[in-house]
Order: sequence, then structure tokens, then C-alpha cells
Amino acid sequence: MNKSKNNRIDLNNLINSLIKDEKIHKSSIPIILSDLGDSFFKQNYYESSLDIFNKALKLSYKYLKDNRNNIISKLLLKIGKVHQAKGEWDCAINFYQKSLDINKEIDDKYGTLQSLNNLGQIYQYKGEWDRATDLYQKYLDITNKIGDEQGKAKAYNNLGMVYQNKGEWDRAIEFCQKSLEISEINKDTQRMAATYNDLGMIYQDKGEWDRSLELFQKSLDISKKIGDYQTMAQAFNNSGMIYQNKGEWDLAIELYHKSLEIKEKIGDTYGMAHTYNNIGLVYKAKGQLDRAIRYYQKSLSLKEKIGDEYGIAQTFNNLGLVYKAKGEFNRAIEFYEKSFALKEKIGELHGMAQIYNNLGGVYQSKGGWDRAIEFYQKSLEIKEKIGDVHGMAQTFNNLGLVHKTRGEWNRAIEFYQKSVAIKEKIGDAHGMAQTFGNLSLLYFEQKKYAESVRLMHEIFFLFTKLGAAAEVQQAG
Repeated sequence: MNKSKNNRIDLNNLINSLIKDEKIHKSSIPIILSDLGDSFFKQNYYESSLDIFNKALKLSYKYLKDNRNNIISKLLLKIGKVHQAKGEWDCAINFYQKSLDINKEIDDKYGTLQSLNNLGQIYQYKGEWDRATDLYQKYLDITNKIGDEQGKAKAYNNLGMVYQNKGEWDRAIEFCQKSLEISEINKDTQRMAATYNDLGMIYQDKGEWDRSLELFQKSLDISKKIGDYQTMAQAFNNSGMIYQNKGEWDLAIELYHKSLEIKEKIGDTYGMAHTYNNIGLVYKAKGQLDRAIRYYQKSLSLKEKIGDEYGIAQTFNNLGLVYKAKGEFNRAIEFYEKSFALKEKIGELHGMAQIYNNLGGVYQSKGGWDRAIEFYQKSLEIKEKIGDVHGMAQTFNNLGLVHKTRGEWNRAIEFYQKSVAIKEKIGDAHGMAQTFGNLSLLYFEQKKYAESVRLMHEIFFLFTKLGAAAEVQQAG
């Protein structure tokens, strides 16, 4: 990025002038540079901000005596954040851990909390959810000890998000409700808006879309009132996802564009890339595949500009899905393999499982059933390892589809039943309906009409329970 390179050249001149300026105390230079690095980071100049923070760190060792460790630990955190933003997670962990060690050594409780929080985020992104839970629990223990109510609310919210990732939605709701109660007592409106948004996402996963929309609206109302543009943009974006799920695609696109306008206004390049990606998903759902590709390419361009390897991997995956839908299976495999290489590089286990699952889908479409089963099994192994019960249910369902296609009906029923058992346990009514539909069709083909009809009644009951009877009628 040329702009970034030019800024990096100017930095050397700036540092030299600061060192030569007799009016500026040498101990102030690392702090000045740290603030400058923050400005570059906010503008998504990751390489430039990294240069600045690293220079500030070096000069801290040279010039600082008083409060040296405190400033060094903060710079280590900032360097970790840049690597995190770039998707360089193992590198970020290294810096966060160094910061944590220093904060523990100097008994800086609030610095320790920040390090634990950031480490928890990384392990959560990597799909190492038990590790993330352990770190967030340590965070919670410290907030209880020092009486930090805002920190406690944050810890509960973070724990809720981990359980959402694991598909343990009732547990996730329980933690987010605890966070919300504390925030309401302390009148922490910003945290309330964020938690309503997170609760909405959990109910979205559960398939309770109307409840989800209510929560996103609460988040939107509060964020508008307090001028929290970031959360407003998220609420619009997440509401768009609900209408996308409901098949109300034009409304979804309208909400995504509202989100995009705010993100452009506040200079949120990362968020813009995310929303372009979501608009692409809508056009894919509408069958406008070339238009979907154009939006994915817009998303990819921004992600490459800011060095977001995690986001790049996800968009490669989505491009793979589009080319699969176009019937260009080899092109789809090419994008999946690009995505997998990046996800493996950054250690994102959940994403690796996702790609294995998608590769299984391509080979299933090509009629390569043995290869499809091989990839589904690889996906399943990772999901079992990280405790992704929702993902396990999806892969069991996919294995059922392959065995059904091969005419191995008993094996198919076995996998469908495994899928249903998990979905019932975690309260995934939409997922249950999907697998009941697959079972019903299989029983119909076996001429077991009574079993087939019984399952159709189950499906109708599930959708009626969710307030989606109209969806069932339309599907019929």
C-alpha cells in the first residue's frame, strides 16, 4: 500500500526530529509515538502503526525509567492488536502473553484484565473455546475480587459469546442476561446496546427470528440515542441477516446499505468489507451469482488492503460457494483450498472444519461420494475436538445425505438421527425441521408413508412454534 510506505518513510524523519528537539524530554517520545500509532491503527494503516509501536517499544527500553513496565505492557498490547487485526493470531498471542506476564509482575489488575480479554478473543476466534472460557473466567474472577461491575458485565457477555459459538444457546443467553442485568443497574447504556445486539445473534442462531429482531431494535434505539455509530451499524447489519434468512431479500439489502453508509462515515474499513460480503450472500441467495461475485470481490479488495487474512479466507470460502452454485466445481475447489491454506496458517480450527465440510459438499455434487465422506469425516473430527455441537449436527446431516444418495438407507437414518438428537438438545428448531425433512423424504422413498407423514407433522409443529407457519405453507 503506497500510502502506508510513504508514512513509514516520514516516520524516520519524525523520530529523528523528536530526538533532536531539546524542548521534548526523551521519556515523552515513546508516549508521543504510541499516540501516533493509535491514529494510524484507527485508519487501518496496520504496517505503519506496527512500525511506530515497535519503535516506541525500542525507545521505551532506552529512555524510560519511571513507569517503564506499565508503558511497555501497553505497547505490547497494541502490537498484539495490530497482529490480531491482520489475522496473525499466533503472533498476537505472543505479544498479549508478554503483556500479561508484565502486568502480573507489577500487579496491574486492570492491565491484566485487558491482556486476559484479548487472549480470550484470539482463542475464541481460533475455535479453541475451552481455552477462551478459561481466560474469560480468570477475567471474571479478578473483576469480582476488585469490584469492577463494568468488567464483570463484559466477562459475562464474553462467556455468552463463547457458548454461542459452541451452539450451547441457552447457556449463552444465561450469561448475556447476567451481563445485561449488571449494565442496567449501572446505567451502562453502551454495554446494554452491545448486549442486546449479541442476544439477538443468539436468538438468530436458535431460529427465533422475531425475537432476534426485537433485540436488534432495542440495540438500535439505544445506540441512536447515545450516538454509538459502531453498534448502530452492527444492529442494521444483523437485522439484514434476519430478513435474509426469512427470504425478504430486498429489505435485507436495504438494511445492509444503511449499515454500509454508517461504516463509510466512520471510516470502518473492516466493517465495510464485512457488509459487502453480506450483500454478496443475499445476491447468491437470490440466484444473482455474478452480482454476488462482484460484492465478494469488493469485500476481498478491502480485506487485502488492510491485511485481514481471516476475512480474506472467509471471502475465498464464499467465492467457492458461489462457483459451486454455478456448477463450476473445480473453480470452487480452488477457492476452498485458498481459504483452507489461510485458515490453517492462522490456526482457525472452526474455519478449517467449515472448509472440509464445503469440500465434502462439492465432491458430493460431483458424485465423488467416497471423497465427500472423507472430507465430512475430517470436518467432524475437528468439530468434535473443539466442541462445536451445532457444526457436528450439520455434518451428521450431510453424511446422511451422502449415504442416502448411495442407497445406504439404514446408514443415512443413523446419521440423520444423530443430527436430530444434537439439534433437539441445543434447541435448534430450524435445524431439526431440516433433518426431519430429509428423513421424511427418505421414508417416503422407502414407501414408509406413515413415518413420512408423522415427520411432516413434526416439521409443521416446529415452524408453527417459531411463528413461521406461513413459511411451511409456502414451502409446500
